[in-house]
Amino acid sequence: MAKAEWLTEHVQYIKGLKSPTATQSLLVELAAIPNPSAQESRQLDKLVRLEKINQKADAMKAEAARMLSARREDQRKARTRELIELGGIVSMVDFPVDRGTLTGALLWALDQFKTEDELQRTLKKRGDAFIAERENEKKAESQASAERAAAEQTPA
Repeated sequence: MAKAEWLTEHVQYIKGLKSPTATQSLLVELAAIPNPSAQESRQLDKLVRLEKINQKADAMKAEAARMLSARREDQRKARTRELIELGGIVSMVDFPVDRGTLTGALLWALDQFKTEDELQRTLKKRGDAFIAERENEKKAESQASAERAAAEQTPA
């Protein structure tokens, strides 16, 4: 975009602002002079550069805000996924769905970890084995289901 065209559009933009800055007001004032002096032209050029820098800074601020927002959203989604997985584990082991009981059991386990060094490793092995077994059962079920569906589609 040519400098004159940008200046004309930007002056219109500034005139539309409710409260332009002092430098923006001066830019509008200098841009309105039909035959500016050399000093006025230099001042106008400096103010135009300032406005362009401010536009770039505003664009970078907006980009940074979008990045922060996207990062917060990713973190929120990760936390939600983790909470859903933990709820699924409680359901998977048929644990009583009572917040007090679950909290008490977790607190008891934490107390036990402090006194029994090997307990955490033992529970982790047992839990990992249980989860692996459940995943294998689900794979076998889905594979059998897929085989049944394929057999139904195959003509006899």
